[in-house]
Amino acid sequence: MTQAFLSPEGVRTAFRVTGHGPARVLLLHALTGGPDAADAPGVKGWWGPMFEPGAPLAASEATVWTPNLAGSCYGAEGPEPRGGWSTRYQAEVLAQWIRAGDLSFDALLGGSLGGMVALELAVLEPGRFKAVGVIGCGGRSDAWLWGSNEAQRAILASPSLGDDEAIALARRVAMLTFRSPAGLAGRFTAPSELQEWLAFHGRALAARFTRAAYVALLDAMDNHDLTRGRGSLPEVLARMGATLHVLGLEGDMLFSQACLIELIEAARKAERLGEARWVRSPHGHDAFLIEWDQVKAWLKEVLP
Repeated sequence: MTQAFLSPEGVRTAFRVTGHGPARVLLLHALTGGPDAADAPGVKGWWGPMFEPGAPLAASEATVWTPNLAGSCYGAEGPEPRGGWSTRYQAEVLAQWIRAGDLSFDALLGGSLGGMVALELAVLEPGRFKAVGVIGCGGRSDAWLWGSNEAQRAILASPSLGDDEAIALARRVAMLTFRSPAGLAGRFTAPSELQEWLAFHGRALAARFTRAAYVALLDAMDNHDLTRGRGSLPEVLARMGATLHVLGLEGDMLFSQACLIELIEAARKAERLGEARWVRSPHGHDAFLIEWDQVKAWLKEVLP
C-alpha cells in the first residue's frame, strides 16, 4: 500500500513499505524509478530480484521503505524549490519525513541519482543510519554528466515537440549512457536493431513519465555536489556517522570512474570506507539493474 508524507512546505512524498524482516532499510530509486522496487501483482519492480526469497531484501530478512524522490512524477507533489532542483533539496524533503517520524535505519541504499541523494541524506541526518551503500555515483557531478543531461534537456525544451516525442527522443540519448559500447556491440549486429531498441525504450518512458519531472531530475543531478558550502569531501564524509559502502560499475558511461574513485578515496581518508567493489559487466551503468548476483553479494556485505 502506498503511503505519503506531507512536508511543512507542502511537498507530498509517496512511499511504500515492503517486508517485515529485522533489517530496516531505506532504498532510494534512480532517475526514472519510483516507490515500486519490489515485484507485486501487476507490477514489475525495478529491483525485484533483490526482494525474492533468499535475497538480501527478502520479506523475511528486511523491512524496506522506498520513497519517491521530490521532482519525480510517481507520488511527489508540491511547489518547486526556490533554489532550483538539487539532490540536497531532495534529501532535505526526506530528512523532514525522517525527523517527523523519528525514523532510523540499519542501511540507507541508493543507485545512480538515488545514490547521490543517499549521500546528501546521510550528511543531513547523521546518526539515523548505521550503514550507507551507494551504487554508480560520486560525491559530485562532473562535466561529462552535465553534457549528457544538457543534450536531453535541449530536446525536452524544444517547443516544436509534443511531450511524448520529446521524452522519447531524450530517452534515446540517455540509453547510450546507461549502457556501454561493449554491451551494445555484443547485442546488436545491424543499425536497424539498435534503432528499434532505442525507439522502444523511448516509447516506454514516454508512456509512464512526464516532461516536467524529467527536467527536474536532470537538474537535480547536475547540481549534485556534496561539498558545496561544507568543506572538503573527506571532511564532509567524516560527518556522516556511518560506514560508506560503494559499488562501482565497470564501463560506466554516465558517471565517470574518476568521480567514483574520488569518493572511495575520500571515504578511506575520512575512515568511513566499508566495502568497495566493482561490478564486472559489459552493461555499463545499468549493470546494477542486470547483474543481480554481483549486486546481491555486495549488498550482503552492506546489510547487518
